[in-house]
Amino acid sequence: MARLIVLNNYSLERVWREVRAGDTPDHLLYGVNVFADAGWDVRLVPYGEPGLAASLGRLLASARFPVPVGDLQQQAATVRWLNECDLIYAACQTQAHCLSYLRAVGLLRKPIVCLAHHVMDRGRLAPIRRPFLRWQLSGTDAFPSLSRGVAAEINDITPGKSEALPWGPDAGFYPPPATPGEGVVAIGRTGRDFVTFGRGATRSGHPARIICTAEHVTEEFRMFGRNVVLDLQMTDALIHPRRYAAARAIAIPLYAQESLAGLSALLDALGAGRAVVMTRHPLIDVDIEGLGIGRWIEPGDTAGWADAITWFDEHPDESQEMGRRARALVDHGLNSLEFGRRLLAIFERVLAA
Repeated sequence: MARLIVLNNYSLERVWREVRAGDTPDHLLYGVNVFADAGWDVRLVPYGEPGLAASLGRLLASARFPVPVGDLQQQAATVRWLNECDLIYAACQTQAHCLSYLRAVGLLRKPIVCLAHHVMDRGRLAPIRRPFLRWQLSGTDAFPSLSRGVAAEINDITPGKSEALPWGPDAGFYPPPATPGEGVVAIGRTGRDFVTFGRGATRSGHPARIICTAEHVTEEFRMFGRNVVLDLQMTDALIHPRRYAAARAIAIPLYAQESLAGLSALLDALGAGRAVVMTRHPLIDVDIEGLGIGRWIEPGDTAGWADAITWFDEHPDESQEMGRRARALVDHGLNSLEFGRRLLAIFERVLAA
């Protein structure tokens, strides 16, 4: 039985409990449950634990230390458990830098696989960090990515190091959609431009709803029309599909940004079998217009949102068909089970090498 240690930038222990209880889709485990079902011995490194390494990490962050070091507490725990594992898996690229540095210089013999979410070489300190990025890639045995763009960036630096893995939703989590649904509902947390969406929805005059937390609400929300309903969530917990099950289309409004954003909400829309209206983002590989499941909006395009919301209100049958095509993608392989299996194939290839 292969033994796996898993690091992540949120508690996978908590999410796995929620998945087992039926409260959270399993794609947020990034394959962990698939590995366990395949017979792997999976050990999750606790996230957010106190300790000397955690204090040092906070100190370096507050001092804006320019060298990426990852999560020191999680990496310290991993080092203590090295004799109990065959492979280290970082489900987010932010966690395992020091482990990769150690492997690059031959001080760590366990193979490492990291999953890239965001652009690797970015920010004003990128020139300082670039040598460490090369060092990190050298000490990582495989660096698959959630997008083709980031995979290409990694391979430009270290050829053959990365491949794009299509991340898909938990196929069994979502209830059947209401038919044909009503209104466009904007969901999500990170990088959301709810103001542009609200302005566009107000201009359209058609039913729209924004599901968000208090941190997203600004004074401009007061200017939205009565057709725009604010569904305020008091915590940053997952927005459950029952809150948008009756929507005709799911909106994912984003600011223009380098970091990956909106992908998990897109997965929710696919799993729920809903049409999608989304701000165009260079790291989203699902071509929602080319696949006939929705419409792209350019960043900051109020008129584009107004036109799209109007279109979906006036075309219930076409919207419903878009939702069926979205769900068909999930049923034909764009799902969390296939994602986990593809990661397992990478693990096995790395161990065989």
